[in-house]
Amino acid sequence: MKKIKQKLVLLFMILSIAFSGTILPAKETQAATTKVYLGKYTLTAYCPCKKCSGGHGKKTASGKTAKQGRTIAVDKKKIKLGTKININGKTYIAEDTGGAIKGNRIDVYFSSHKKALQFGKKKNVKVYKVVKK
Repeated sequence: MKKIKQKLVLLFMILSIAFSGTILPAKETQAATTKVYLGKYTLTAYCPCKKCSGGHGKKTASGKTAKQGRTIAVDKKKIKLGTKININGKTYIAEDTGGAIKGNRIDVYFSSHKKALQFGKKKNVKVYKVVKK
């Protein structure tokens, strides 16, 4: 009976260590990142409707399908397509461009026109580029 208790205690300790992450290797997909300040930008919003997207729908300049919470349109002279951008603690990906998106302006994609209108226009928002360390 004593050996069974010892084995159970040992097993419990091993499982505790394993589930605490001490033994398990860190996920390699979570690379360490830092933020680089790009300046203050004006944010506007768009959706896949003809009025907002000019008939392009969900198709982006990068070839990706636009997705709410991920896609932003940028001036590619200022921000390269594919760049991860942090705005108010949320990370987006520069996947689109637009005729009216020039200089320090970013268009945030929303799935509906109503949501885009609710977002409105925000001025002097601090924008950061997310880079690997």
